[in-house]
Amino acid sequence: MAGNKKHAQIFLSYHSSTVELAAHLAKYLGRRGLTSWYARDSIHTGVQWDEAICEAIKNCKAVVLLFCAQADASIHVKRELALADKYKKPVFWLRVERVEPNNLSYYLTSTQWLDWLDTRDATLEKLISDIRLLDADGFTKEKIERSENAETPAQSLNNWAKGILAFKDEREAAECAARVYFDAAHAHPDSSVILPTGRSATAIFRAMLRIANEYEGCPFGEAQIISDTETFGVWSEHDTSRTRHIYETLIEPLERQGKQPDKGQINLLSGIYTDSDPLKKAQKLIRSYPPSVHGVSLSPIGEVLAYEVGTYNEIDDIISDAPRIVEVGENSKKYIDPNQPSKSIITVGMGTALSAGILLILAFDIQKANILSRLFNGPITAGIPATLLQRHGNAYVLTTESVVREARLTEASVIGKNAREAAEWIAEK
Repeated sequence: MAGNKKHAQIFLSYHSSTVELAAHLAKYLGRRGLTSWYARDSIHTGVQWDEAICEAIKNCKAVVLLFCAQADASIHVKRELALADKYKKPVFWLRVERVEPNNLSYYLTSTQWLDWLDTRDATLEKLISDIRLLDADGFTKEKIERSENAETPAQSLNNWAKGILAFKDEREAAECAARVYFDAAHAHPDSSVILPTGRSATAIFRAMLRIANEYEGCPFGEAQIISDTETFGVWSEHDTSRTRHIYETLIEPLERQGKQPDKGQINLLSGIYTDSDPLKKAQKLIRSYPPSVHGVSLSPIGEVLAYEVGTYNEIDDIISDAPRIVEVGENSKKYIDPNQPSKSIITVGMGTALSAGILLILAFDIQKANILSRLFNGPITAGIPATLLQRHGNAYVLTTESVVREARLTEASVIGKNAREAAEWIAEK
């Protein structure tokens, strides 16, 4: 069962320094009923190596990488992962050294990972369990069951979202988000709206300013306004403060238009302790004013709401989180702000995002295509926090046609509408 079958289920990618571990893994998988293919054992004399590897990856069910520093620097491993990406094969990586991806980060930071630092066989059971959830096309059984209960045959097997709305450009996608925010705020005056932060937020705020005059008075109505993250320990006037960004790019321009919300409506997360606890204040506000809409921006690697890729092992560790403080490493810090003086982030929490009446998943940038593809073609895993957004029952992906093409989601239920029509369509759901 180790690897002599031409069309083995699992392709093992590894650096030659870990070939003995690859052999052991192949035997273990074989004992658990999974055939595997790895170069030393499976390429026979006289066979072209590149052709054999390409054929094996093309016909496998999944790729498992034994990740170490040498593998990260290997051009051969990189080519194998590029082939896996080409043939849309799910990639699982086993860390056998405590190192982070560098050269391979494009392929690995949005894939499922597992620490195998002690190389104990018991650790592999989680890997085997996840592999067995895949059907022949790389979709999980859970996704197939959901699709079989779908209301319309137009829904794709891998489409968990209510809709993927692909616009011609970022400007129109942002306008759709802006209209959803304003319409939800007016429809639910006793709720809150949670504003995203970052580059996608800037595009949405600009769209909000463009259409603000279509609404009488404040376009947010009476809804409470909250931000989704803030650098903890940083004053709100600091250059890296997300509160400052929202005021400068949205609240103050609305004021110049005479459309600003009342001061009592603005409850942006605070990075400092004053006379009150910012966590308790945020928790109380969200309980009193449940969020009607939240726009969540994905990082290219799957970090979301400051939850860092590779930090969590159990879904239950974050799935019900209310506002809390999280620590991020240097790799994910750049998706918050590389110049921030703190690694501590106050976030509304994943549980808050999943409780919003409408969840908008924002993927405007072409760099988001890889993680967007991962959300629709891979299992839910705590190791990639963005995948947990699939748990939301009323989620919509707002993106662009170019991102959809790059993510290879052309077979998903993509809905082409202009910004106004799309916002109305979401409101009807």
